[in-house]
Amino acid sequence: MLSCNFSGPLFVTLLNQQLKNYKMRRIALMMIASTIGLYGFSQTETPVEKNAEEIKTLQQLEQPDTTKAESDTTKIRIGRKEVSIFEDGEDTQIRVRDVQSPEVSDEMKTRISKVRKFKGHWSGFEIGLNNFVNTDFSTSLSDDMEYMSLRSSKSLNVNINFMQYNLKIAGDNFGLVTGMGLEFNDYRFRNNVSITPEGGSIVPVDYDLTGMDMEKTKLSTSYLTIPLLVEFQTPHAIRSHRVHMSAGVIGGVRLGSHTKTVYREGGRKMKDKVKDDFYLSPFRYGFTVRAGYRNLNLFANYYATPLFEKNRGPELYPFSIGLSLLGF
Repeated sequence: MLSCNFSGPLFVTLLNQQLKNYKMRRIALMMIASTIGLYGFSQTETPVEKNAEEIKTLQQLEQPDTTKAESDTTKIRIGRKEVSIFEDGEDTQIRVRDVQSPEVSDEMKTRISKVRKFKGHWSGFEIGLNNFVNTDFSTSLSDDMEYMSLRSSKSLNVNINFMQYNLKIAGDNFGLVTGMGLEFNDYRFRNNVSITPEGGSIVPVDYDLTGMDMEKTKLSTSYLTIPLLVEFQTPHAIRSHRVHMSAGVIGGVRLGSHTKTVYREGGRKMKDKVKDDFYLSPFRYGFTVRAGYRNLNLFANYYATPLFEKNRGPELYPFSIGLSLLGF
């Protein structure tokens, strides 16, 4: 390996003999100094300087500018090498010295840790639409289940995901996400029917037979939800510019349920609400897939647990599709 020492007087004497013109000599010396600095940088790069781009940016906030000239001295610093060119009487001198890289402060380490921390996409507000599928994964229901047919455009799914925890697996763009949320479901019946528990199972109530002027009937449920998601984010130095995708399971515990009917009687609008468990499954689990960009997210949930307990009602499986507004 070629080894050079540029601090000896012999080098300066020869250089002064070859470069008589002051301006040309100074330009040439700056080119040589830059070459020296690049050579030193390639040999002495420190671990701090090998960090990610965001760490270099943070370091620049705490480092003084070492390339500014002081008096007639020109300084060039690359890596741990500083090359100084200065006037000493009628002569031009070059000095090369090692400069210790500044220590990374505790505050900067904390900031670096936050930059590299994995952050998933679960917490926020979600709104979507509900429906059911049968055992053949069809939304078309048989005649004995027809009373459970829904107006899907008015069967709303609202989720408030209020808690989130992240666990980094690799880098800051791949990890696990969990937390908690509240899920509220409205199942708006297509026909003028409702449901009621009777004889150990649910049975339909047909309001067309009563002659009542019905406006709407629905079943409402609420669940506490806990997810476990695996999330991947496309690599990008700026977190908000990443596309994120996740998939996993969601567990649920039923908190409450009721039916509601709205009808007119004697020209007045009447509302009846009946609270009951309606033999709904007290616990359930399902699968979810999610994808989005920045604070917008599309989601689809499918529950593998039937809506009702076994042999207590029709075998139907709820699903929902919607949009998330992230950022709690």
